[in-house]
Amino acid sequence: MKPSLSLPHGRLRPAKADDLDELVSLLHDKDVRRYLCDDTELLRETVAAMLTSSEQLDSDGLGLWALEHGHERFAGVAGLQPVSEEVGAAPEMAGGIEALIALKPDHWGRGLAADALTTLSAYARDSLRLSRLVAAVDLPNTRSHQLMRRCGFGDVGTMRGPANKLVLYELRLGKADAPS
Repeated sequence: MKPSLSLPHGRLRPAKADDLDELVSLLHDKDVRRYLCDDTELLRETVAAMLTSSEQLDSDGLGLWALEHGHERFAGVAGLQPVSEEVGAAPEMAGGIEALIALKPDHWGRGLAADALTTLSAYARDSLRLSRLVAAVDLPNTRSHQLMRRCGFGDVGTMRGPANKLVLYELRLGKADAPS
């Protein structure tokens, strides 16, 4: 089961079925879906299937987390999941665990995405014992490129995506510090 994770100004809690309305609203926001969903409004059933898939990954410590910030129960979503078949076709991404994040636009620019990604990276290294994380970012999504670099991800290649060229990123996770 994946745990709740503390952030400097919030927390990540495992996403659950009752987050469906909030997640649909987030993914229907024109600024969020522009890159994350290739500017497609996902059907409610598709988003519900995403939550079901996330729950199926719980036993591996993977899936989606709802991001809580201040008094807001759902400021966005973050996740760790196996790369999709399409992205996994790139040798640099094959077999990787992909980090993802989507915040409501009114939470952009506050460092919350970096806090969440840094926390998930530490969790992946320390609890899941992963050696790397990967990400694929649409070429025109400058904010996400800045986030990847800020969080230590390096550019490892490109590939064609459904709507835009994708820049592929990798974060090598060092060994967890031994207890003193």
